[in-house]
Parts: sequence; structure tokens; C-alpha cells
Amino acid sequence: IASTCYNRGGLSCMSCHSMHNSDPDDQLGEGMRGNQACLQCHDSYGSNIREHTHHPPSSSGSLCYNCHMGHTSYTLFSAKRNHQINSPVVSGIVPHGRPNACNLCHLDRTLSWSARHLSEWYGLPEPELTADEQTTAASLLWILRGDATQRAIAAWSAGWEPALRTSGESWIAPFLAQLLEDPYAAVRIVAGLSLQRLPAFSGFDYDFDAADDERADARQRAVDRWSQTTTGHPAGGRGPELLLDAAGRPRWELVRHLLHQRDDRPVGISQ
Repeated sequence: IASTCYNRGGLSCMSCHSMHNSDPDDQLGEGMRGNQACLQCHDSYGSNIREHTHHPPSSSGSLCYNCHMGHTSYTLFSAKRNHQINSPVVSGIVPHGRPNACNLCHLDRTLSWSARHLSEWYGLPEPELTADEQTTAASLLWILRGDATQRAIAAWSAGWEPALRTSGESWIAPFLAQLLEDPYAAVRIVAGLSLQRLPAFSGFDYDFDAADDERADARQRAVDRWSQTTTGHPAGGRGPELLLDAAGRPRWELVRHLLHQRDDRPVGISQ
């Protein structure tokens, strides 16, 4: 009921969901798993979706709900789609706000990169950003120095197949591994599950509820496995915004610097 689609367009839960004519997992009605859920009202975008999304029509970036209902809510050890149905913006999400849809798919990009494209494509004003927000991938800022909600959502996105396909998966493991020692058990669970979804970490042995020294050992084992299984530059030569040096190794001094800034305030996660 906080969305414009509800207040101005007559949207209801039953516009997309069905109690009985649906998959029990998410109760989406028949034909509502793709863009039809939105095009039943916004039919003008259907004939040339790329003109609006600036992404290939068959890509995850042209699925309406990936941008307008991003996985920015947390529940049950997972990120869930935000049903406020809003547009992706960078303003208002820094430094301690809700992660934005663009950078939860483009894990390897900065907030500055997203703000520039949103300005070029949709005329949105570019917000004032800090040096880190201009030069370091937003996902890494959320993982390393974010609050517990940001860490959980970013950790989940690091195991989301569309994000890994878009951003590449070979560089993320050593940073995700830092969350195996997170003070929040929920964040540790999500990080462990996402790590195990990476090809080199299938079956990785990790117990989120183990003693502190065992969790520290798991973090180091994850970093060591990544080092042993990664050949060449894991990000194709792109380094600074991914906290990688010229050889493709993590710049640990910067990682530790961001971890030292971690927002450890207790949080209550609302939907």
C-alpha cells in the first residue's frame, strides 16, 4: 500500500498473485512470472522494452521486477523482493540506507557508475558521493562496512545467479569469506550459502554456529581455496574498484580498513 501502483493504479496483491492458480512457492498467478505482471497495466513498454530498460530484451536487466522490485528486503535467511515497487535510485541510499537494485545485480560496479547511468538514461540528479562510493564497488562497501541488513542483502546477492552472470563470480569469494565471521548469525548463514553456490566452493565445510576460532579457520580456508583455484586476473584486469591489485590479489590493507569501519550497531530488520 506504500506503492504508487497501489495508490494511483489500483494494484492489489491479487493483480499478480493467486491462492490456488499458482506455484505454492511464491503464489504467482499464471503468466505473472515475467514482465506480463507489469505490462498488464504498463502496456506501452511492451513493444520496445529495451528503449526503457537500456538492457537486452532477453536479459535479467529487462525484467521489470528486477529493477522496480529489487531484492532489498530481508527475511528467512534470504533477500526478498521489495513490494513498494519503486524506481532504482542512488540518492537516499547512502551511507546507511537500503541497497539499490542496480548494484545488487552489477556487484562489480560503484554507486557513482549507477548514478551516472541513471542520470544519462532517466535524468535523475547525481547525488554527492564520498571517495569510497565513487571508487569502490558498492557491494564490497555493503559487505565490509555496511550494517547487518546491508551485509545480509549483499551476501545473498553474491550468490544470486543473475548477479553472478552479470558481474562475474571469480573475484567475489575472498570478500564474501569475511562474513563467515560476522557477529550476526543470520549474516553468517546467508554468506555461507552464497559461498557454497560458487563453482569452486560446492560442498565447502562451514558451520555458522561453530566456535569463533573455527569460523576464523573457515574464513582462511575459503580465502586459501580461492587463491589456489583462481588463475590469471579474476576480474579480467579490472582491479581498483574491486579492491584487487594489478596481479588480481585482494588489497588486504583496504579490506581491513573497511572492516574497521563496519557498522556494528544492533539493528531490527523491518520489511
